[in-house]
Amino acid sequence: MVSYPVLSQRIILLTIVFTAVAVFLIVPAAATLQSLQVGMEAPSFALPRGSGETVELSELMGERLTVVLFWSTWSKKSRQALVEAKQLWERYHAQGLAVVAINADGQTISDALVAEIEALTTELHIEFPVLIDRGLATFHDYGVIAFPTTVIIDPDRLIRYELSGYPLVAAEEMKDFVLAELTGVQTGAEPAAAVYRADKKARRFFQMGSKTLQSGRMAATAENWFKKAIEADPQFVAPHLALGRYYQQQRQPAKALDQFEQVLAKEPANAVALCEGGMLLVDSGKREAGQAWLEKAVAAGATYAPCFYHLAGIFGAEGDPERAGELLARAKELNPLDVALYAAEGAMYENRQQLEPAARAYRKALEITLSLQ
Repeated sequence: MVSYPVLSQRIILLTIVFTAVAVFLIVPAAATLQSLQVGMEAPSFALPRGSGETVELSELMGERLTVVLFWSTWSKKSRQALVEAKQLWERYHAQGLAVVAINADGQTISDALVAEIEALTTELHIEFPVLIDRGLATFHDYGVIAFPTTVIIDPDRLIRYELSGYPLVAAEEMKDFVLAELTGVQTGAEPAAAVYRADKKARRFFQMGSKTLQSGRMAATAENWFKKAIEADPQFVAPHLALGRYYQQQRQPAKALDQFEQVLAKEPANAVALCEGGMLLVDSGKREAGQAWLEKAVAAGATYAPCFYHLAGIFGAEGDPERAGELLARAKELNPLDVALYAAEGAMYENRQQLEPAARAYRKALEITLSLQ
C-alpha cells in the first residue's frame, strides 16, 4: 500500500514529467543520426576549447577526412572511442586526417566538469582539439542519439561515414574505411558503397523544413518544405523521417506510419523508421506487428534508445520483467539522459502497480528535465 504522500508525489511527478516529455518531443531531434545521413552536408559549428578559445569547424578540418567525435564523461565507451580516435590521428594525420572531439555532457557544463574533461584528455595524451558543446546546440544540429557518435566528413563537409554507440565490429569497419580512403588499401572486407548524395535542392528544402520546425511559430510550414524535398529527390529518406515525426506530433498516426513505411521501402533496416513505426502499430492495436518491427531494429544492432525502452514496455506488459530490464539497461547505456526513457520506465512499473519504482523513474526524469532548463 502506497502512502498518501508518496502517491501525491507520484502524481505531481507524472504531471511535470509528461508535460516535459511532450515539450521535448515537439523539438525535432536532428538522433545513426536522426535527420542527417551519409551523403548530406554536415552542419558547421563554432565551439570553445576548455580554455575558452572558440574555433570553427572550417579551421580544424583535415585535407582529406575529418573525424568528428561526440563523447561524454558518463559514457562507458567514450573513453575507448577517444583512445582509438587518438590512434587514428597519430597514424594518419600526415595523410590528411583531422580529428575533432566534442564533449556534450549536458545542457550546462560546470567549471569542475571542464577540469575533469581536461584532466582526461591530458591523461590520454590527446593532441587533437577537444571542444565543449555548452547548450548542446551542435549535438542537436547533428542529431546525436547515442554516445559516443562518430561522423566522418570530407573537405566539402559531405558526411562519408557515421557510427553510433561504438559497437566493436562496426568500429573496426570504420577504421577499415579510413584506411581505404587515405591509403587505398583494402582489408579484404567489402568496399564501402558509393556515397549517395541527395539532390542539392532537396537538401536545401529539407534544411528549411528543419529550421521552420525548430522556430515553433512557423512549424506548420515545415510540412510543405519536407514535401518539396521529397519531390526534388524521391530517394532522399530524411524528409520522410521528418514528415513522419511531424505527423506524430500532429496526432495523425496513419500519415506518420505511411512516411515510415516509405523509408523502409528504401532502407529496410532504418532504426528510426522501424522504432517509431512499430510503436504506431502497437498504439493502433497491431501489437504483434509493431513488436516485430521493434525486434527487427534491435536485432539489426540499432543504437536508437527508444527501440529498447519501447520494446521493454511491451515485455513488461507481457509479464517478462527480466527481458524488460535488460532492454532498459541497454537504453540507459546508449543515452542515460533521455527523459522519455525514464518516463517509459515509470509507465511500465505503474501499469504493473509497482508504484515505488515507478515514482523513482519519474523522479529521475524530472531531475534530468530540470537540469536541462
